[in-house]
Order: sequence, then structure tokens, then C-alpha cells
Amino acid sequence: MSCLNKFVKRNFLWILLALLLAGSHLLYLYLLPASVEDIGYAALLDACLLGLFFFLAWMEYIRRVKKFQKLLALPIPDQIKVPEPVDDIEQLYGQILENVAIQQRLLEDQTQLQQTEMYDYYARWVHQIKTPIAALQLLLETQKKDVAKDAETILEKAGKENAVLENLLEQQYTQNMEQFSDMEEELFCIEQYVGMALQYQRVKSESKDYVFTQVSVDKMVRTVIRKFAKLMIRKKIPMQYEGCRQQVITDEKWCAFVLEQVLSNAIKYTKHGTIRIRIEQEPNWLYIVIEDQGIGIRKEDIPRVFEKGYSGYNGHEDKRSTGIGLYLSRQILEKLGHTIRIESEVGKGTAVWIGFSMKQINVQD
Repeated sequence: MSCLNKFVKRNFLWILLALLLAGSHLLYLYLLPASVEDIGYAALLDACLLGLFFFLAWMEYIRRVKKFQKLLALPIPDQIKVPEPVDDIEQLYGQILENVAIQQRLLEDQTQLQQTEMYDYYARWVHQIKTPIAALQLLLETQKKDVAKDAETILEKAGKENAVLENLLEQQYTQNMEQFSDMEEELFCIEQYVGMALQYQRVKSESKDYVFTQVSVDKMVRTVIRKFAKLMIRKKIPMQYEGCRQQVITDEKWCAFVLEQVLSNAIKYTKHGTIRIRIEQEPNWLYIVIEDQGIGIRKEDIPRVFEKGYSGYNGHEDKRSTGIGLYLSRQILEKLGHTIRIESEVGKGTAVWIGFSMKQINVQD
């Protein structure tokens, strides 16, 4: 509907009344009877007055429309500053808008408060749960040492002449050590999931918990590798990394979390083969590439692996997959100004490229 049609619809009764009055005036002159010249002059005068009236009304209407259009271009909180009302109806509309805006602000404040409380709860829970996890890890280490010591003592008492007993003890010892390793692996997974829960809340919160510094890529990568060293040794997965001298501008804590998520996936889906971390450079960009020789990702799943909760075919095969790790990784990297992309082929492996802009830094040790 054109602006003119809307104007006519809005002022239809006034227009109709004005036309009726003008028509009544001319009819009155006709019935007097007045001369044709007088009636023509009166008709011209009425037309001029009506034209002037509607022209002024039209200009005022256009002025107010443009004023409201400018308000629409402003941020939503500023849109409640409506122009001065010209009648009671517009004043009531303005009051309704102000009430809605106040209610919206209250709702936003309440939502923000709930998010803050939820984040605080998760933060406290994570720090509290870390204590029993650390205690369990310490108990496992102690138990491993005690079992090894007891096995050694029993073997010494049994003597070399009792080869059957010695063989049974060695088998039992090996079985116990494998069980301890299984428990350590499960505890490590619990610790990773706990950290992921906290990071998820941080990413969703409005706080800007980022500290950008000049970070050594080599130091950051080696720290992440050491964290997963025991798991890779247990799974007999070789790691290839030659080191580098480059530095990037990033938040080391958040970036390390992303590397942990990617490396964790590489270990999870690599049954046999090698994991390789290498550094690639392009004009104005540096990439940390984490490659594995795992099961790979189907072509139709690649565009969706960064969606929240999407685990794809591999996730259905691995019941422990949450579909959160890569989603968080992309969210974090986007906030840090970095990039992430995946190249994969089923049965051959996956390569994850994490990109850092080097436009503002070109430093080597």
C-alpha cells in the first residue's frame, strides 16, 4: 500500500466531512439562487482551501513518517523515544510502547541475572568437582605403587622354583595395571567434560574473558601434547611434531582449549595410525594443522560438524560423542578472530586447520 493510500485511509472521515461541507456550501448557493459566476467563484475558493488544508496535512503526515523511519534505524532501546503525540490515541500508543520497553528491559535484566547465576553455579561446581577428581587420581597412583610393591614382595617370597605361581602373579599384576589405566583414562575424560561444561558457560555469557598476548605457538602446542601424552601412549598412537618458532596474537588459555578439543577428537577416532601436528604459512596467515589417520568424516557431515549437538555418523558409532567440542571451538575462535576448517576423507583421516591472522605480527624467536 502506497503512502498516499495510507494517508487517505487514516484521514478518510475528515476528507469525507470536508467534501460534504464543500458540497453543502455549493448546494446552498445554488438554491438561493446565486449566479453561475458566484457559484463558480465559491467552488474555486472551496477547492483552494481544501487543497491547502490537505497539502498541509499531507506534509505533516510525511514529516512524522520520516521521523518514525529514522527511529527504526536506531538501536532498539532508543526506539521508544517516539515523537510528541498529536492526539490522545497517539499518546496512548506511546504509553503502550514505553510499557513494553520497560517490560523488555526487566526481562533482559532478569535473563542476564539468571545467566550470571548459572555461570557462577557451574564455576563453583567445576572447582568443587576437581577436588574429588584429583583425590581419585592420587589414590590410583598410590594403589598402583602398592600393587607393584606387593607383587614384588610376593614374587620374592615365592622364589624362582615356583614358576607357575610366578606366572600367575605376573598375569594378575598386568591385569591390575590395565584396570588402573582404564580408570585413569575415565578420570581424564571426566576432567575434560567438566572443563568443557565450564567453557560452554563462559562462551555463552556476555563477559569478555579474553586476554590477548603474544604467544609462542610451539610452547602452546607442546603443553597440549603433554596433557594427552599418557592417553596416546596407552592407545599406542605415535605423535609427530617438529616444533616451530612462530608466535601469534591470541588468548593462550582459550586457544589451548580449542587445540585440546581437536586433539581429543583425533585420539578418539584414531584406532591405528599416527597423529601429526604441523605449521603451515600463507600470506598473512599461519595455520596449526592437526592431522590424524582415523576413520575420517563423511562428506555430507563436514558442513554440519560445527553445529551444536551434531555428532554425525561417527557420533552414532561412538556413544560418548557429545557434538559440543567442535561447536565450542568455532564459537571461541570466531570471538578471538581466528578461523577453523576441516578436510577429511572416510577411511583416510581428518585434518583440522586453525588459522591465525599475521597482519599485525610477523615475529620469530
